[in-house]
Amino acid sequence: MTNDCKDRDLLPIEPCIFTGGGFESQQLAAGLDGVMSGTLFSSGSADFSAAGVQPGMVLCIYSSVPAEARAYEILSANSGTSLTVSILRSDRDGPAVAPPTGSSLKYYINTFAPQISAAQSTLLEKLRRISEASGVAAASFVDSAQLLQAVALAVLSDIFTARASNAFADDANWVKAEFYRRQHVSAVSALRLAKDIDGDGFAEQTRTLGNVSLRRI
Repeated sequence: MTNDCKDRDLLPIEPCIFTGGGFESQQLAAGLDGVMSGTLFSSGSADFSAAGVQPGMVLCIYSSVPAEARAYEILSANSGTSLTVSILRSDRDGPAVAPPTGSSLKYYINTFAPQISAAQSTLLEKLRRISEASGVAAASFVDSAQLLQAVALAVLSDIFTARASNAFADDANWVKAEFYRRQHVSAVSALRLAKDIDGDGFAEQTRTLGNVSLRRI
């Protein structure tokens, strides 16, 4: 099983981590020559393929101040110089929604992929250990929106914890870090491992993850 949490899943919860500046993200690309036509974004100076730009990442476009950027989800990397993008959709599988057209656009693409990978690995390792004790093969797991949400909340907690480094205890970033940590613990507690023994589509055995607490130091 692989969890499919992407940058675009963090965007509706905390758009400021992409547009607010100062966050612990990795910049993959940036330029001043962006062109938006329908859902096609292109930049003659870019090499999106070499930069590792992937679907699910976030493209930010701004006029003069990067912190005031508009953020769009990347649906596909078509070539080294072009992407298919969309205004953030409520349904990940819904049709693309074209952003406003424009040329000579300033843009950047930041990602939290390393943080997502770390949070995902931690949670999936926990699920693997529990599954072994329950006689459920990890390969039989079915991904879920609830699992994706649990990973997203863990990532946000990590991001704000990093941003709050050396800050006072009442700093807003510490408050957000603790809020998302608690939300993550709650989301994990609500997860269930369900085992369909006879393959009839109904679980004969379930196990809650609520008896295990995740604590960040």
